This record gives sequence, C-alpha cells and structure tokens, in this order.
Amino acid sequence: MALEYPEGPTKSLMPEKGKIAPGAGLNIQQPDLITYLDFTAPMGKVSGVFFGIVFQLPKWGFERIQIEEAMDVSPVFQQYYQLTIRQKQEMEGIIKSSLASIATTLSDLELLKHDLRKYKEFMDYFRKLDFGKEKKDEKTRMEGEQSLKAVFIDQVDVHTDLPNTPIALRSIVARWPTIIADFMRLKDEDSDPEKIKKDYNVSEAEAVVLSTKNKLYVEWRDQLFRRTVEDRFKSLVQMVEARKKSYEEYKNMLKPTLVRYRQLNDAIAGAGKLGFLRRAAFWRPDAQAQSTDFVRIWAWKPFAPSEKYKASREAPLNKISYTQAGLNLEEITEIKKEKIEEIKKKTIEKGEKKTDEEIEKEADEEIRKYTLEALPMEPSIDDVIREIKKKIEDEYKVKLTTKDLLDARKKLVDKFEESATGKTTYESWLFSPYYMFYEFPIIRAVIHLPNGSEIENMMIDKFRGYTVTQNIIICRYLEAIAKDKELDNYIKQLLGEMGVGGESLKELSEEYLIKLGEEKKEEVKKPGMFGWASKTGTKINKSFGQLGINASFLRAKGKYEFAFYDRLSKYYFTETGATFNMIKDWLKAAFTVP
Repeated sequence: MALEYPEGPTKSLMPEKGKIAPGAGLNIQQPDLITYLDFTAPMGKVSGVFFGIVFQLPKWGFERIQIEEAMDVSPVFQQYYQLTIRQKQEMEGIIKSSLASIATTLSDLELLKHDLRKYKEFMDYFRKLDFGKEKKDEKTRMEGEQSLKAVFIDQVDVHTDLPNTPIALRSIVARWPTIIADFMRLKDEDSDPEKIKKDYNVSEAEAVVLSTKNKLYVEWRDQLFRRTVEDRFKSLVQMVEARKKSYEEYKNMLKPTLVRYRQLNDAIAGAGKLGFLRRAAFWRPDAQAQSTDFVRIWAWKPFAPSEKYKASREAPLNKISYTQAGLNLEEITEIKKEKIEEIKKKTIEKGEKKTDEEIEKEADEEIRKYTLEALPMEPSIDDVIREIKKKIEDEYKVKLTTKDLLDARKKLVDKFEESATGKTTYESWLFSPYYMFYEFPIIRAVIHLPNGSEIENMMIDKFRGYTVTQNIIICRYLEAIAKDKELDNYIKQLLGEMGVGGESLKELSEEYLIKLGEEKKEEVKKPGMFGWASKTGTKINKSFGQLGINASFLRAKGKYEFAFYDRLSKYYFTETGATFNMIKDWLKAAFTVP
C-alpha cells in the first residue's frame, strides 16, 4: 500500500512531531483541494474517460506513475469469476512445473560443475607439466609430474592387482618400503632396469618393477589420460554453459507468469487490505454480479509562482559532485564499494593483475572525477529524503541502496533534460524545485444488472492536490523503485535467489556457518528532520507569537520556502489550485456533468 508522507510545514509557530520542519521541504495538502468524484455511464464510457485522463496528463506536462493496482470479481458474476479462477489455477500449474524444471536443471548444473572442477584440476597438472618443460622450470614441472603420478598410483595402478598376486605399487610397498618414493623420482626416459638400478641405488627386482610401471605411466599419461581429460574437459565446459543458459532462461520465462500470478493473487486474496472493497461494499458484490478494479495514479509537474517583478528561474543544468548533491560519507563509501567490485570484475575479464591498493585508488579517482547533473535545488539529497527512505523500506520490506537514491534523482534529472533539449513532445518543465502533485485513487466497477444490461461506474475517492518540493518528488520516484524491488524480491524468493526475510544469498550462507568473534554493535540513531526546531529559535518564536508577531523565520532550517501566510498561501497554493480545478472540470466535462 502506498506510503503516507509526512506533511509540513504547518501554519502553527510551534513545530509538530512527525511534520517536515520549516524550510526543509513542503508537502501540503490544501484543504480546498480534496473532492469526491463519482460517475456512472453506459459500458465503455468510463474506460474511455479513464484512458483519456491517463493520456491527457502528459500532454499537460505531467509525469504520471501507477503506484497501486488491484482487482476483484464477484462470485455471482459466474462467467468472469470462473475465467479468473481458471487462469489462476493454470498459472499455479505452470509455476509448479517450471519450478520443478528449474530445480532439476540446477541439480544437473551442480553435478556438472563438480565434474568440471575435477577435470580442471587434471588440466592444471598437464599445464604445469608442459609449462615446466617449455620454460625449463624444473620446480613447476615436478609439481605437475608428481600430481599426475599420484593420480596414476591411487586411481589406475591400484586396480592392476591379480587374484592372489599383488602387483600394484601400493600392494607391494611392504616388500620395498621406498618403491613409491623411488617411482616419484623417475623421469620419462627411465625405462632400462639396469640404469634405474645404478642411478637410484635399488635392487634389481625393484628396478624391473619400476621400469615396467614407468613405461605404463608414460603411455597412460600421454596416450590415454591426456586425450580423455582434454576431450572431457571441453565437453563439460560446453555442457555447464548450456545448463547455465537453460537455468537463466527457465527463470526468465517464469518471471512474467509470476508477475501475473502475483497481481491476480493479490486481487483475489489480498485486495481487501487496500480498503477499496470496503468503500465499494454498497454495490453489494456478495449479491450483485460485478467486477471491481482499483488503481492509484500519481501525477506531478514543476511550477514557478507568478510574482510581480520576479521572473521564473531559467538555468542550465550544471555539473556537480557527489558531495555537492548532498551525499554523506557513508553513502559515498557505499558507492565506492560498488565501484571496487566493478573494477575487479573488469580486471578479471581483461586478464589483468591489480593489487587491492591500485583498485581502491582507481575507484577513488573515478568517484572524484564523476559528476552529476544539477537539479534546481542543491544539495538535492537531504535528511528529509533519508527519513522517508527509511519509512519506504519498512513499508515495502526492501533495502534501498545509495544507487537507488541516485536512480530516483536521475529520473527527475532526465525529465528536465528532455525539456531543456526539446526532446519531449509535451509541455516543457520549468526549472523549479516546487511541484504540484495530484493523487487519483480510482475505483472502476462493471455491474451486470438482472435484466441483462451492464453499466460502468468510476469513483475517485478522494482526488487530492498537494504543493510539494523537489525532495518529496525524489521520494515518490524512490517509492516506485521500492515497489519494483518488492516484486523482484518476491520472484527471487520463489526462485530461491533470496531468503524469505529478504536476506541475500551471501547473508543466508553466513547464517549457516559458525559465527566467530562476533560483537553486537549498538545502532546509533541520528536525529531526523521531522519536528526539528532549535531550542533558542522556538523560545524566541513563542515569545513573539504571544505578542502577535510571526517570527517563524527564526526556526526555519533548510533551503525551501517556509513563510506560510506571506508566500505559500498567496503565491504557491494558487498555482496548484488552478490546475486542480482544470483537471476536475475536464473530468466533469468528459461525463457531460454541468
């Protein structure tokens, strides 16, 4: 459910708990900009008007977002209800079979990876052997040679024993205790028993055995095992990559079905939590054949108040740093960690070698040089956004990163860039940090009457208008990002890519491991911007208030407008109110209401 944003500043001289502090931002729902609209029309008319207003808003210059949706079908409406339930059951079957296929593919992938790791180990032995011979590196050659000989002794030669006649090296070690160590010292050219006896100071019988085993080893290594390992390694690489692709494709194929299932499941099982069914209860869905759907739309655009002798601000989009944009040290450190991971990944892909110090230095350099496009009000990331960000995380049960914060900010920057460059075909945006914001909670009902006729009804309960600042709009974008992340998390949880509580695979892995030397750290709570007021400013303000003097400027903290009576009510609210009435009149005219 969409988050309720803190309002403020208030008309009162005293700050209120849970309100935005004076100067820190605006989120004011004007008392006269709230209305209830209810229209009934023949089939098709309501849908036409709904799509009409959705398409008309961008033409007026509005950015619009659908933040909530739900649907309910009355069981009395048998044809539509059975169709919906059947679709739900079909999707459940697809999801179950798809999840089973994904699990099977993952199991096959893990088995293939296990085999690939084993054969990669064999390939590494041969690479060391070849590298040592080519570069005259005796140490590396011996590492590969001895590893291969160990494989030969443990996995090949051990199976050469005959019934009642032990001939494997491990079986005859009781007779010659040093035979395995002597075998390890042999070179490829050591095939003559007499030479082996002389060079390695062993008995003639042992020399014969060593000569035979060395010939068998060299033939096995070069003629049998090497070819088998190389062919099998190539096949395993091919099969692992194919299974990886299949695994990813199965998940991608399932995602659209999961999205549709989530929406339909919420509509049938969880739509009541939105409260729209309760508000629409007088339609008697228990006794009347009908379908009801709900959508909440947000729309906003910037404005500059019309003031005598003061022109609207027009400024180019300047470049600013992370710090100038308002990011604190903790947020910049989070970006730095992401940069380091990106650089490490690129370094591995290019086959380069860099130390941790070099990678960290490169990340610092990139962050220092990186610039952002400036918004009308900077720093644009402030404490109001950080406080609302926490509330959004709690509401949607997601973790919002600094990257998400910058993405929300970038969406606003893109709108201004489109207007500045003339890319948009709609009304251009004024370069202003103040916005008119409108909320449309729309309930549409299709009612099937007993006589066979059908009618549509559209109820907007309630259509509201707000005057808000840039930081509130960034939070609106951030909430849309959080809603998308919530859906992604739902899909990841079903696919096993995330824990039920939202934990990442890394966090889940750590939970199953023994935790050593862990100390519990107490969370340090930082004061937010809601209800802020300096003690001195509040006392002076209260004293002036008793004398009938408005001294609210003494408690203002921030860069936005705070003079409620002097400026907000006279200049800002009139802009939002005029557009509110225009939209309301457009809706009435669409239904031919006087």
